Amino acid sequence: MLSYYAAGNPDAPMVALVHGVCDSGVAWVDLINRLVDRYLVIAFDSLGHGTSRRFTDDELRQPGEASARQLERTIEHLRTLYGKTPIVIAHSMGAAISSYLSVSRPDLIRGLFLEDPAWLSEEQAAGYVERAPEQVTTSKHLWRNDAAGTVAGNVDQRPGWDAASHYGWAFGKALVDPHLLATGIVSFSPPWREVARAINVPTLVVTSDTREVLVGTQGVAAIAKLGNPDIETAVIAGTDHGVRLSKPEEYQRVLEEWLMQFDARLRG
Repeated sequence: MLSYYAAGNPDAPMVALVHGVCDSGVAWVDLINRLVDRYLVIAFDSLGHGTSRRFTDDELRQPGEASARQLERTIEHLRTLYGKTPIVIAHSMGAAISSYLSVSRPDLIRGLFLEDPAWLSEEQAAGYVERAPEQVTTSKHLWRNDAAGTVAGNVDQRPGWDAASHYGWAFGKALVDPHLLATGIVSFSPPWREVARAINVPTLVVTSDTREVLVGTQGVAAIAKLGNPDIETAVIAGTDHGVRLSKPEEYQRVLEEWLMQFDARLRG
């Protein structure tokens, strides 16, 4: 089972937060603070991240699927503990894992809000694998041994982030499993269209229109061609892969509108 952080009212609806690669549940501090008055908020440390256990050698053959299995077991535990099924808000790798899980276990997820999910083309997947040795080196010499330098570098690169988010980002970087980094795998094994086509819970995919995102406008067009009525898309212009932290006001507006529509749909 995964480590997780719980905040908010146990009697309120449950929202589960699933982070991207090299992050942790702590990275969601900004969104937790926004949601905690209205929801029971659960922020996971995914497998190989934060204080959750590391990957086994067998799990590293398909880390996306292994991560989804642990997420499944943890949500099952939370459903037993609180008697609720969560809405899932997720980013990048976490968004891919959550969407993969929703196909096999739609009973565990009420809805998906996916921030630039790692629904990768073959070229994108190969790029992650090619960059893996560099990531391992950076992890060894910077992330795990120089917290101040890690934070300072991120402040220089992303000056618009709030201070707490820089520290949450660095916390995740310091604790990510280097064996996962060495694989360069940040998503599930099947083609993403196969998974997206099979989603049957209310889903919103949020991305941007720049070269720094994974889905982008081409991905939005590809999603539309799938003809899945359960998937909607939204584009927040001019941001990078970290849509939430780069354009927080726009992200929050899209999220709030979706949550209101989601609640109205349930009441109807």
